[in-house]
This record gives sequence, C-alpha cells and structure tokens, in this order.
Amino acid sequence: MVSFALIVKIGLSRDIPEPSNAPEPSSSYLTDCASLLDPSCGKEVFSAIVFGNETVSGECCDTLVSDVGKECHDEMTKYILTLKKSPKNIEHQILKRSEIVWNHCVLQDYPALEPVGELNEENLYY
Repeated sequence: MVSFALIVKIGLSRDIPEPSNAPEPSSSYLTDCASLLDPSCGKEVFSAIVFGNETVSGECCDTLVSDVGKECHDEMTKYILTLKKSPKNIEHQILKRSEIVWNHCVLQDYPALEPVGELNEENLYY
C-alpha cells in the first residue's frame, strides 16, 4: 500500500511548470541533480522530453521518480529551455512532454496512483 506521504511527495502533476523570473538553481545543484541519472537514462529522458521520440524505460523511470524527484526533474527541464532560445510553442511542448514523462514514470512505478481521468490533450492541463 502506498502511504499518504509518498502520494504527496510524488503525486501526479497536471500543471505545466512555467518558466519563472526566480533565481536560477546553482550549477552545482543541477550537476548533482543530473548525476543521479546514469548517462543512458539521461539520454532517454532528454530525448523523450526534447524530441518526443523516446520512451523512458522502467528502470530509468524508477531512478527518475525515486532518486531524482519532481523538483530536480522540473529544474533540469527549465535548464534545457535556457540552453537554446526556442519559440514559445516549442517551449510549451517541451514543458508538456516533461510532465507526460513524469506522469508516465510515476504510474509505471506506482500503478495504484491512477490519474483522475484518461490523459489526453483536452484534460491533461487545465
């Protein structure tokens, strides 16, 4: 059985994180954060988020959810957006794919945490 604390910590995200004007996370934080994923998992997650052409494996999902965590995942995604200025629609797609990857991995690792409804373009984000 999944504890309430685990649900609160992991949870399913239905909000697309918005780029903010808050101070950027330190490079050491991002380096430490990224080091939690081995290079092959980092490639899977990066390709799934940036290009949408990769499915994240169960092993990599487990590492992403259990070791990396949501905050680190979101900060790495925001950092990716700073590397190359992209049109707003591309930024939105990357943020959306980031949430899809996270939700997929949470459901894969914790199948008891089902989304309220079927995830699709109309109801994934409010």
